[in-house]
Amino acid sequence: MPKPGPVSLGVSGPSLISDLIYDLRIKDGGYYADVAAFSRQLLAEIDLRAGAALDGYIHHVQAILREAPRSRGEYAIELLTLGQAIRRYGGAAESAPSWVVTSARFLFWLRRRPPQIKPLADLLRAAIIRLFLAPGIGRKAKDKLYSLDSLPGLIRWLEAAGEFEQESIRLNNWRSFLDTLPPAEAGHWIETAAGLFDWFQREADKALGVYTRGISRFLSVEYSRRGCREDQIFCGKEPVEYHMSMVAAEIMNSGLRNDFTLTSRKVILIPACMRGANATHCQARASGVDIQCAACRPDCAVNRHTRRMRGLGARVYLVPHSTGFSRWLDRWQREPDTGVVAVACLLNILPGGYEMRARHIPSQCVPLDFPGCRKHWRHKGIATSLNEERLVQIVATP
Repeated sequence: MPKPGPVSLGVSGPSLISDLIYDLRIKDGGYYADVAAFSRQLLAEIDLRAGAALDGYIHHVQAILREAPRSRGEYAIELLTLGQAIRRYGGAAESAPSWVVTSARFLFWLRRRPPQIKPLADLLRAAIIRLFLAPGIGRKAKDKLYSLDSLPGLIRWLEAAGEFEQESIRLNNWRSFLDTLPPAEAGHWIETAAGLFDWFQREADKALGVYTRGISRFLSVEYSRRGCREDQIFCGKEPVEYHMSMVAAEIMNSGLRNDFTLTSRKVILIPACMRGANATHCQARASGVDIQCAACRPDCAVNRHTRRMRGLGARVYLVPHSTGFSRWLDRWQREPDTGVVAVACLLNILPGGYEMRARHIPSQCVPLDFPGCRKHWRHKGIATSLNEERLVQIVATP
């Protein structure tokens, strides 16, 4: 198997690289080896501390909730997600008034209705998030959250935030399992999940922090100057949440790998931000939700990936934005013999992977080397990139 290597931005200059929020190219292709090694360490630690809980949970979701089997590693990531929710968002959930949570959940539902409603719904959501939901993030809860009584409120807060839809579904499954246990035992496993997240935060920074050094600068400078925005929670995430996405991508890819390789057809979903300045003159062909490269610019990364993937028998489609990701998945859900590779910003990896898993789509994911879109990260967008050899490995390996 060829070793993954770095891919050029197509532009140069140290000033461009120095202000990237995260950058997976820093160690000349070493990122994938680092995240694989740390993921193995993480899974061993979770099994050591919570192997019995995983055994019980796996039986519960398969036998009681009738969910199709997933890999043990994916269930372990769910437990870590529970710990993350408690530590990062427990205080915010505790302090948010119930009417705020109810209103925000309704507005999140409303923004998915007729398109003309979305701008108003997002404006109102931005105000509620700024005033009531975001200020408590990262704050310790006054009361202990190591009980089942706290989980429904925490899950409702996550749903209200609008950034944790798939994570909320998984945490509801954990709540369902923990509800079958004696209260003391349930509390023990909730506390264990929080402790595992504390361990993860320390150790992930040692193993993967070199790739996320730009986040602190972004949060303290550009993010702090922003006004009232609907994406406040999404863009305000800390390095540990990027690290969670890194290991989730690695572990979910492993769990889904066999089903993906058995498919006879492969498609790659590439975000439109990879076009960069070429987006202005892009002549991509649209047919329904399908958007395909027209090879109008020889220097465009989407054109290059499209040509190379075509040589491997795979098709490339453009996805304008992550908010429309579900629409693109509808088609592939109806074609079970199609394997889907989703290329996305790190923060979209975990929810996207959960959704593809829930839809029974044989899938893999490849994180963008760095984020660069104007919508979330930069005043002037830049063309993003991916590790092309990593993509080739995923698509070509039988």
